Formats: sequence, structure tokens, C-alpha cells
Amino acid sequence: MGAYSAAAGRNTRLPSGHPEAFLEAFANNYRNFAEAVKANIAGEKPSELALDFPGVNEGVRGMLFIETVIASSKSKQKWTKMKSV
Repeated sequence: MGAYSAAAGRNTRLPSGHPEAFLEAFANNYRNFAEAVKANIAGEKPSELALDFPGVNEGVRGMLFIETVIASSKSKQKWTKMKSV
């Protein structure tokens, strides 16, 4: 995968044809966050690849999504618009 994309190569642990999913996604987030923290402690700028993890805005957007799903389930409308962050 690394031949096609540095980000894909960095985040792929298993050979092609093997399933990757839930656990690997969290492992990628934790590794990237830890590398960013380590770089900051060392007074260095984290690499762009190390900065590939969700932040506060993504968390807020996720919570808005959950609130919208709950509101939609209680509504008689066909579609419930999600608020913006």
C-alpha cells in the first residue's frame, strides 16, 4: 500500500486481502496522537501523517450526529437536518 500512498502504507498493518477494521482504526489514532505529543514535548513539529487523528471538532460533530439521530427518531418528519459545527 505504501507505494500508492504514504498515509495508506502507514495505516495498513496486514497484507492485502486480510480484513482490517475497528481495532486497527483505534491503534492508528493512538499511535498518531502519541507521536504528535512526543514531537511537541521534544519541541519539534509533528509530521503531517502523525497529525492524522480526530480532534475536538470531530468529537463535537459526532455528538451532533447522535443528537440528530435521536431527534429524528422522535420526529414524524422524513428527514432531520443536522446542525453545523
